Amino acid sequence: MLNEDTSASLVVRAGRALLVVLVLGGGLLASTGCAPVAPYERGKLAHPTMTAADMSGFGESHLRAITEGAVGGSGGTGSGCGCN
Repeated sequence: MLNEDTSASLVVRAGRALLVVLVLGGGLLASTGCAPVAPYERGKLAHPTMTAADMSGFGESHLRAITEGAVGGSGGTGSGCGCN
């Protein structure tokens, strides 16, 4: 049977554990790094390979279709795994 000292100790430990979880959770939430990006800065952050407009030949569009997992209208077949 638990005495009062043991039960008070358990309450203190539970309180400390809750405090640690809250502090760590707050720290993780604060460190996500989300920030608004001004329109003039978006050009610097956008990687050129993220645009689909610069695909010039069939090979590049085929590569894009394989890596994206979708093929459409190019006459090729594929499942997205790269094993045509």
